[in-house]
Amino acid sequence: MRIRLAACAVAAALLAAPAAAQKQQDAPETEQAPSGGEEWYRSQLIELSEILGGSHYLRILCEGRGDQRWRDYMRGVIDREPRYNALLVEGFNRGYRNEETRFPVCDVTTRQMEAELRARGLRVARGLSARYANR
Repeated sequence: MRIRLAACAVAAALLAAPAAAQKQQDAPETEQAPSGGEEWYRSQLIELSEILGGSHYLRILCEGRGDQRWRDYMRGVIDREPRYNALLVEGFNRGYRNEETRFPVCDVTTRQMEAELRARGLRVARGLSARYANR
């Protein structure tokens, strides 16, 4: 139940974020059906934490350090999944550092990347939510 709540909370947060112009890809993305067990779940949580870390960096770069939106959502995920605490913190920090090296200033490209990460995070959160929707 906690897993489903965490995934739904993240999905709601990502949906509530303001839409930014996103580059359309040549081929439409299709969501893959969730599969696997614990390993799949752990890898998806880590991917989500990396996305949130990168999004956090890009958001504070453009909006200022007072904007803690994505860090707060990450805290919610950690609170709901404390057994993965170290992996989630590590993933968040890795995502933050990756974007920090790529985007030294806020510009149109930076805002575009945050929008792309937000969309990717939503896909991951929906996959997590779908995996546990019937449990």
